[in-house]
Amino acid sequence: MCLDSYRLNAYEEAIRQYGQQQQKAIWLDIGTGAHMPLTRLLIKYGVAERVYAVEANREAYQFAKTVREHLPDEEKRKISLHGCYSKNVDWHAQDPRPNAIIHEIVGCICSDEGCIKVMHDTIRNLDGCVSLCIPYRIGTLCMPVSRPNISLVSSFCSLLLSTSVRIVKKVGIQGIFNPPKDAFLCEKPQFIEEFILHDYVRKPLDKCRMFKTKFIVEKSIAKWTGFYLAPHILTSIDNRNGDTEIDGLKQMTSWPVRYVQMYGDREEINVKQGDEIHVVFESNLTDECPTYRLEAWVHDDYLLRSSFVWKGPAIY
Repeated sequence: MCLDSYRLNAYEEAIRQYGQQQQKAIWLDIGTGAHMPLTRLLIKYGVAERVYAVEANREAYQFAKTVREHLPDEEKRKISLHGCYSKNVDWHAQDPRPNAIIHEIVGCICSDEGCIKVMHDTIRNLDGCVSLCIPYRIGTLCMPVSRPNISLVSSFCSLLLSTSVRIVKKVGIQGIFNPPKDAFLCEKPQFIEEFILHDYVRKPLDKCRMFKTKFIVEKSIAKWTGFYLAPHILTSIDNRNGDTEIDGLKQMTSWPVRYVQMYGDREEINVKQGDEIHVVFESNLTDECPTYRLEAWVHDDYLLRSSFVWKGPAIY
C-alpha cells in the first residue's frame, strides 16, 4: 500500500477530513502492515488519542515492532501494537477501548480478504461501540468484456508483481494489471456487491447473498468471454472532489483487476449492440475466506449459461 499513491492518498484525505472536525478518537487499525502507514497517518494528523495497531502476519508484525521502536517517543506512546487477529484481543481489558476503526483489508474483489467477517466479529467484540469506520464504503465493479489482448505495460507490471502475463484459455480467473479498456462491451461498469461498512457489518451475515443485474451491450459487434471485476472504495462519505475514491478499473493501483473467463478460448459468444448480458453473483460472507459464484448468459438463452465458483482471493 505504501507504494500505491491512489490508495494511500484516498485514506489520507479521509483522515484529513476527520481532523477538520477537531475531534480525536481511539482507533483500531486492523491489518496495520509492516510499515503501519494508516496508523502513522492518524498520528500525523493529530486525530488519535491512541491507536491499537493489529497485525496477524508474524513477519509483518516483527517489522512493525522495529518501525515503532524508531518513532519519536511521543508517537510511540500513542501506538499499542498487537501481533494477532483483532478478534483475539480482549477489548474489555483495554483502557481506553477503540471507538473508531480503520483498515485496508480490501481485496481485488472487495470482500475476498474477509473484510466483512473480520469487521462483523470485531464490532461485536467491541459491543458495537464504534462511531466511525474508514473506509466508509466498499464495492466490486463488474464489466463484461471480450477476450483481452495484454499490452506491454500490463505484461511488464505482471512480471514485476509475479502474476501471469498470459490470458487463460479455459474457464478460470486471473489477475491483470492495467487491463486493456478496448475489451469493454459497455461504457459504464455496475456494482455486483456494495457495502456501507459501518451499517452492514452490524447485521447478521448472509450465508447466501445474491445480486442480479444485466448489461446492455454497446459495441456494434463483439465476442463476449467474461468479466473484469475490480474494487471500488470510498474512504469517506464526502467525495465532492473525488479525492476519497479508489476506482480499480479507472486507476492503475497495486490491485490487479480480476478477469473471470466464463467461456473457453473457442467458445466465445457473439454479441451485438443492444444484446442483454444477465449476471447473477452469489457470495457466502460468513467466513474470512468467502465463497463466490458468478453465473451469466445472453438474452433469455439460460440453457447456454456459464457459471464459475471460487473461494477467497483465488487466481488460476
